[in-house]
Amino acid sequence: MSSRSRAGRLLSKFIRQIAEETDFVLGKGGEDDRMVSKAEQLARKMWRIAEGYEEVILTADGESRTVVHQPDHKMMTVLMDRIEGRCGTVQEDEVIRPTASSKITDQGKKRIAAIGDFDDSRNA
Repeated sequence: MSSRSRAGRLLSKFIRQIAEETDFVLGKGGEDDRMVSKAEQLARKMWRIAEGYEEVILTADGESRTVVHQPDHKMMTVLMDRIEGRCGTVQEDEVIRPTASSKITDQGKKRIAAIGDFDDSRNA
């Protein structure tokens, strides 16, 4: 196993462990205080971002200001995919290998150019 995949597995393991940890959450608007997992907190935060929300922040002058966060369509997509059982994959920063058909096309262009002294960049 490569060191990169080993590191990825360790990271996933630790993320799962942290997600199972519980925190105390204060109830809002008459709700009871309760313990929730970090995974539940994250899911609720994702849902809130998808719906859009308002928050009151304090400026440097000490004044309060309401900031409106619009609904996030990408987060909506992530949530709907999860609800429907589809799981998005994380894209790694890897060089995408060319397909066989693109290799053949590129090789054919090079051969034609070599035969007819044809430069493809002049026609582009």
